[in-house]
Amino acid sequence: MKQVIFNVGGALSVYTEFDDKKLLIDVGKSSEFNPIIDFLVPLYKRRNSEKIADSSKYKIDQIIISHPHKDHLSGIKDFNDNFFPDLLTCPNNNNGMPEGHLINWDLVGNEKEEFILTLRAMLEGRQPPLRTTSDQNEFIYYLPPQTVEDEQELKSESYCNNISIATFLIINNYRVFLPGDLQKSGMEKIINQNYSLQNKLKGGVDVLICPHHGLKSSFSTFMFNCMKNGKTNSLNIVSEKINNPDESRTVDARYSSSAYCNGNNNLKGGNSVEKCYQVKTSRGHIFIDYSTKNHPSFEIITDNERLINKFEN
Repeated sequence: MKQVIFNVGGALSVYTEFDDKKLLIDVGKSSEFNPIIDFLVPLYKRRNSEKIADSSKYKIDQIIISHPHKDHLSGIKDFNDNFFPDLLTCPNNNNGMPEGHLINWDLVGNEKEEFILTLRAMLEGRQPPLRTTSDQNEFIYYLPPQTVEDEQELKSESYCNNISIATFLIINNYRVFLPGDLQKSGMEKIINQNYSLQNKLKGGVDVLICPHHGLKSSFSTFMFNCMKNGKTNSLNIVSEKINNPDESRTVDARYSSSAYCNGNNNLKGGNSVEKCYQVKTSRGHIFIDYSTKNHPSFEIITDNERLINKFEN
């Protein structure tokens, strides 16, 4: 029952093991770290993990691509070269999908980019329904792409961001919300349209992987208002690179406030008054152990070998 939110700069990739399942959500990489080459392949080799028959590829239960933007998809070729997922879950337009659920690739753009071509090739011949690998611990929600395309506010915010698949995980009774790059209007719409998600949020969120890399433009007070106590219990995690004053990527300071997180974690300082409410992956990979009592155990890891050891042992 372990999870890592990788330090991949202003991108996102999250690997989770719970029960007997292995789940990868998004596969962004940076120039300094590739979650496939630098972590998953070495880990699976050490474990002598199962490979697909007559193939050099390792078996993995599921990969979820929240949406086809490069910062969530740049490592997809390395993934496809080394892994075969039982479930490939992402917005798509495969035959058999309900008409309103078909992605409009023209609105996504970048149709000639290698990461888009690779993903679309991987989708060929696969069954299209969007589903999970664990009905008891994993739940996915998304706005039908046609809805986003038809509603000007959602489309103008960002068509591709607002078709993000949001994933809610329950791991050893801890609750983790990963809403992809949903923006303000998209977040409100997806919650209002999904009674199941409303109930999940009302039950509480321990760990939030902040939407759209924690950027100020996507901070959703509506999402927090739907949560138990109006805040996360343990930690808000921002998948973001070190701030550059020459860029306009501004992380919302409210994620680091006690108004939006209880700070029930082991990252707080020696003074009991001091608490940690937010942590950025620019500090290192965020390793989470969900087997502990009272609250998950968090660790910031900068050494790749040490991170692999955490999952190998």
